Amino acid sequence: MTTIMDILIFPASRLSILGIMCLLTHVITENEDQFTNRSFNNPVFLPSVTNITVKRGSLAVLPCSIQYLQDKQVVWRFVDEDKFLTIGKKTWFKSDKIILEHLSQDDNITNWDLLIKNTEFINGGMYECQITSTVDLTRRVQLNILETTIKGDRAIDRGERIYFVCNVTGGPHIPTDITWYKDGHPITSRGFPHAIITKYRSKVNNSSITEFIVDRSVFSDTGVYTCKSKTVDTVKAKIFLQIGDTVHVKRIPVFEDLKEEKRGGYSPAYTSGSLQTPNSCNKLSVSVVIRLLLIIIITTIHR
Repeated sequence: MTTIMDILIFPASRLSILGIMCLLTHVITENEDQFTNRSFNNPVFLPSVTNITVKRGSLAVLPCSIQYLQDKQVVWRFVDEDKFLTIGKKTWFKSDKIILEHLSQDDNITNWDLLIKNTEFINGGMYECQITSTVDLTRRVQLNILETTIKGDRAIDRGERIYFVCNVTGGPHIPTDITWYKDGHPITSRGFPHAIITKYRSKVNNSSITEFIVDRSVFSDTGVYTCKSKTVDTVKAKIFLQIGDTVHVKRIPVFEDLKEEKRGGYSPAYTSGSLQTPNSCNKLSVSVVIRLLLIIIITTIHR
């Protein structure tokens, strides 16, 4: 019986030696692959967004992508309240608003996204995607819930005051770069020299407030006004303003009125030479007829 030792001691055919070498190479390579997979391909978090801002009442998606998870588990935790939400594919915290979305991809990549429906302010805070391991393997995601509102009169008369308040509420991560727009164009001091814009922060309500004020409105101020952030797309609110004139007896326009109506490229419907309204001639004709009738009646009585 020939052993490997006999082959090594006594030269054999080149074919036998070549077969043994191929077999040993295959065994060594297979062991190296197993060793590499078990020892060096530890779970890793793939790059994803870690600061998310959504509107109040909308859906929030907190991403968590992991490569080489192997036999370990993924846990989602609400850090602010030290509360476990999901363990593996199961929802640990019983709520219809919380869903775990699991998806397997190529290259040993799995997604473990946490979905929160109908978000409220209490859902805002720090969340943690954790891999169960002897070492600390965590990925934290900050969720901001914001609400933007505009308050003010939607219809006013020409000459009345325009006053809008834009309020962004939602906690400490509120953007402060709120800008006003009219019909899609930024409101600047050059284009709107008659407008006043104020900004301040309310610590009591955790809100950012900006005001838009025009002391004396004109017809050209009619339009869509928007307050929004330049950096956070979800911070946005609109309001439509209609400037009208419900005064039945219109006074003759003076020079200051005409000058204000022309601001912003608006041309008034009247000119400085229009000193009578269209109804003035009709009123004059009626008064003359009444006087003539009175004269005829008085003359008839005296006869």
